Amino acid sequence: MKTSSDQQLKFKIIILYILNQFSVPLTNQQLTDFILEHEVMNYFDLQQYLNDLVSTSMLEYSMSEGERYYIITESGKNTLELFTDRVSQTLRRSFNDSVDAKKKSFVIKTNITADYYKEDDNDYIVHLSVKEGIYTLMDIKVNVVSNKHAKLICENWEKKAQYLYGDILNKLVDDTEQ
Repeated sequence: MKTSSDQQLKFKIIILYILNQFSVPLTNQQLTDFILEHEVMNYFDLQQYLNDLVSTSMLEYSMSEGERYYIITESGKNTLELFTDRVSQTLRRSFNDSVDAKKKSFVIKTNITADYYKEDDNDYIVHLSVKEGIYTLMDIKVNVVSNKHAKLICENWEKKAQYLYGDILNKLVDDTEQ
């Protein structure tokens, strides 16, 4: 069944609306999952509309760690402002409620990471990072001599990263001699 141009416009406005509500860049997978959960449109139409929105500069994407993140542009925001009424208030309310819950889970999943792997018999590499949206704020690799230390460092990083990040950054920019 062919979608009318009015219906296509509505779907594109829905995509812009969702990205605007999240106010953080989303991966194709995050955006697709969100839209499919709400049963707004099918996967193939969504991918076509995303391509159309990028080619008309309503959206742009950036690459980070092999992932494509969609970002709404000023042109996209201006278009959304003109056509927001194409999305019903009921649908907007439903999106807004879901966005708040999803945004928290996206941020929790991507902000702080800690893992380790065995390098050789007595060496473990611990990889720690702090990210904000698609941007890596800090990325640290530490060599330790035991599995126990590697696990402990990962656990402590996950609990204390927001404080440690600030402490490390302050130490690095402190220009007083000791």
